[in-house]
Amino acid sequence: MAWVYQNDIILKISIPDHIIDEIRDRTDIVTVISDHVVLKKVGKNFKGLCPFHSEKTPSFSVSPEKRIYHCFGCGVGGNVFKFLMEIQSISFPEVLKVMAERAGIPLPRNSSDHSTDPGHKERESLRKLNEAATRYFQSLLKNPEGGLSARNYLTSRHFDAETLERYRVGWAAPTWKGLLTHVQQKSSVTQEQLLKSGLIIQKEDSSTVYDRFRGRVIFPIKDLHSNIIGFGGRSINEEDQPKYLNSPETLLYQKSETLFGMDQAKQAIRKENQVILVEGYFDQMRAVQHGIEYVVATCGTALTAKQASMLRNHAETAILIFDSDSAGRSAAEKGFDILLEHGMNVKIVVLPEGQDPDSFIQEQGAESFLEKVRNAKPFMESYIDALVRESPGQTPADKVKMANQILPLLVKIKNTVERSAWLEKFTSKTNIDDRTFLKELSKALTQNQPRLAETKSELAPILNLEKHLVHLILSDKETAQTILLEVDPEDFSDPILKAIVQTCKQKIEKDEDLRIDQLLDQTEDPEIRNILSRLGLESVEFESPERTVTDCVGKFKNIRLKSKIKDLKLQRLDAANAGQVERSQELQAQLREMHLALTH
Repeated sequence: MAWVYQNDIILKISIPDHIIDEIRDRTDIVTVISDHVVLKKVGKNFKGLCPFHSEKTPSFSVSPEKRIYHCFGCGVGGNVFKFLMEIQSISFPEVLKVMAERAGIPLPRNSSDHSTDPGHKERESLRKLNEAATRYFQSLLKNPEGGLSARNYLTSRHFDAETLERYRVGWAAPTWKGLLTHVQQKSSVTQEQLLKSGLIIQKEDSSTVYDRFRGRVIFPIKDLHSNIIGFGGRSINEEDQPKYLNSPETLLYQKSETLFGMDQAKQAIRKENQVILVEGYFDQMRAVQHGIEYVVATCGTALTAKQASMLRNHAETAILIFDSDSAGRSAAEKGFDILLEHGMNVKIVVLPEGQDPDSFIQEQGAESFLEKVRNAKPFMESYIDALVRESPGQTPADKVKMANQILPLLVKIKNTVERSAWLEKFTSKTNIDDRTFLKELSKALTQNQPRLAETKSELAPILNLEKHLVHLILSDKETAQTILLEVDPEDFSDPILKAIVQTCKQKIEKDEDLRIDQLLDQTEDPEIRNILSRLGLESVEFESPERTVTDCVGKFKNIRLKSKIKDLKLQRLDAANAGQVERSQELQAQLREMHLALTH
């Protein structure tokens, strides 16, 4: 019989010591830990990245001879039982049960009845309840009449019976208490347990309860060991909103620690040493149905540090597959940040507009999708290409804007050689050759500055002038009206100042006063707030406000015009080199008009 001290509670485990020793002897600690950590043999031991803290250099060591593990980074250590208790957040009795089943050793029938760990009993009851709910949902999908609409929907999405069975996909009928009634009739599960599982909802200010999932295709969500911990539901009628509905967080289901399909994909991910990251259930299932196994889905939530840590313990490279719209780009950028922090190589595939992995694989086939995966660009290269593609021109303002977009990502790359290489690629693709500007870029990167400081290069005049104009706008409502009649906020090169001027223009158009304390309330961007508060406290005096406004507006227009002239000259040169005579003459005519407009 074993006594175990856990969470300040002494657990009495009625399993003979010799059985516990036999479980330990017949368990390979390297095999068990390898389910969670990529281990490599180093001498007598095995090493890998610690699953209990974030690191880029392996400090986690496993000794098969001594049957222990230890991390020289964070100091955690123990035997195979302790590892599973920590990594899965389960009790000692649960570990014994898992390891006994794995080793093929029968446990005494009454061994689990004597556990005094309430958490273990609650988790076990939730698992059984989720399993019962899954079987119920599966039976509804297979019902000849009741499941017909759901089967027709899944058929229209081209999912075969083998895939649906593999994922144990089910159907929740459009009734209010179908699951609730079924479970209460078939078992002794209480209403409180059903509420804790998230399968039913209690109406506010009422004792009325009803099923959470109604009229939805059901996807069981599993943990790393294929235990069902929650559910996702997809409506089959467009009018039923939200389109996707997930279980709430429970004792078993933590969204930040779960990736859909990870239980099935983990071996393939290890084999390929890379993972394909998609957004939805159907995206992941479509890939697997077509034989692409190393795919997991975030299911509509932003990638978390815990998910990234799980992925890093299985592979070195992550390939992000996101939609080509701005939301997809934003999600990819956030994913890159987190994966990079966990030491992963990050690549990206951008699919054609309007397509996701599900539709692309269905229409183009698995090989076309895999070709895109094989040709996936490093995230930084793809990001730089997108910046260049979306930039309206090659003016100094455009270059400052692009530099301030790329710097926040570059400063997160800790390897200085890699960082310098990406900076060189960026300056090459954006045709930045101004020595002073290049020097400032390198300086910002060396000092881990996420924004370009104002410099004495060709960019300085417009940056300082823009700041001066904002001072004038904030000084007086009439002055602001005069300036904004002459100056377009879109012409500001500094994105922070541009945002401030745009907000001021909106307030002026509504005939509202410009008060910095109110402007501060209208933004959540810390950089904008910092600039606003600094502008508000900087002491600036104007001897003749009217003349100052005229001079500043005139200089601003001149500088903008000169930038456009420089850009047009480059275009004219390109046209001449390409033999486009008519285009070259057209650009020359525009240049003459611009030169005449200069006030010198």
